[in-house]
Amino acid sequence: MADIISCLPDSILCYILSFLPTKDVVTTSVLSKRWNLLWRSVPSFDFDLNTPYNLDYDIEMEDFSRFVRSANSFLRGRDMDQPLHRLRFICSFVYNFSSIERCIEDLLRISGSLEHLHLELICYTAAVPSVVFSSTTLVVLKLTNVELTNVSFIDLPLLKILHLNSIRFQECYDLLEQLISGSPNLEDLEIDTFDCIIQNEIRAFPKLVRAKVDTLVVPLEFVKNVEVLVTDKILETDLFCDFQNLVQLEFSTWEFSKKWPHFWEVFRHCPKLQTLVICIEGIEGDEDEEGTEGDEDEEGTEGDEEEQVLPFPLTVPTCISLRLKTCCLKDYRGSAFDYRFAEYIMLNASFLQTMKFLIHQDEYSDLVRRHDMIRDLSSCRKSSDTCTLSFEESIWGSEYDY
Repeated sequence: MADIISCLPDSILCYILSFLPTKDVVTTSVLSKRWNLLWRSVPSFDFDLNTPYNLDYDIEMEDFSRFVRSANSFLRGRDMDQPLHRLRFICSFVYNFSSIERCIEDLLRISGSLEHLHLELICYTAAVPSVVFSSTTLVVLKLTNVELTNVSFIDLPLLKILHLNSIRFQECYDLLEQLISGSPNLEDLEIDTFDCIIQNEIRAFPKLVRAKVDTLVVPLEFVKNVEVLVTDKILETDLFCDFQNLVQLEFSTWEFSKKWPHFWEVFRHCPKLQTLVICIEGIEGDEDEEGTEGDEDEEGTEGDEEEQVLPFPLTVPTCISLRLKTCCLKDYRGSAFDYRFAEYIMLNASFLQTMKFLIHQDEYSDLVRRHDMIRDLSSCRKSSDTCTLSFEESIWGSEYDY
């Protein structure tokens, strides 16, 4: 049988190989003479030492040393005349900080055309070289568990994707604002567990499409023009602004546990909402609020008769009645209110196409309980003839993406 793949041009083969971990790319050199030196021209560097925690210090130290040696060996053997567009460097434990920093600096030095940089180090004292923040070619920057220090100038004119998770910094309390302001073409912003808060006025993001933010770090006022918003919670103070472009929203009801009517205000500020991913938790009722109706005695699913049922608005928010196409309930437990909220959505969303339930692991493993929940939900009336229901187990820490 003819080797069709080997007949492809080098440029196409290198592009295919760029999606593999670097150690696998180098391994292809043993396939044939055709592949012998091909790895040297692959435009990506992907090293991942993400191993389970080991109590044996000597074993971990040897794994780390082998990891660094492999990275340096790849650098020495690579064709320096070929561009490097993508760098992904992940290490679950770091014993020699300077060796990691030198390796990163060497990679940046040879990659004048770097477009994608992803650093994830389980070590807060490993610093990111300052040269990263003045790259004229960088399009994607993802940093996790690293330290930012000696960053005096930020200019990332082509940056479109910026993801920052668990970042530490030194002597630069407006660093987050500098990063955002120095990236005028941002389209995708993720910020989580950042040791500073935006306090000053910053310019709007005219091109920002997606934001995943901690509202305690980034007020939603700064990302109100996005089309996709993922957040841990929406504060009552965030409801003074309208999300006129928002079509997809994911959040939790935890912040509204004591002020349930304010929860419905969220939907009145999202007139174009089409996709809703929500985790209903920490709910406590207040049946005396004006403009709502409720029935404390109404039953939900079996076994929840004693639970309090919260009130729903007299007027259905327009985005639910006329816009909503997809709704996902995360960590669904089948409580009285979980059930009634799902029933409310299905009954009032006239254009709903998909109703997805990510059932809590405890409930999902109980076959009888799961069967009863699916039976009750499937029997709910729906205003949309095209609506389909789906049921999956909710995995802790996972996200629901469309």
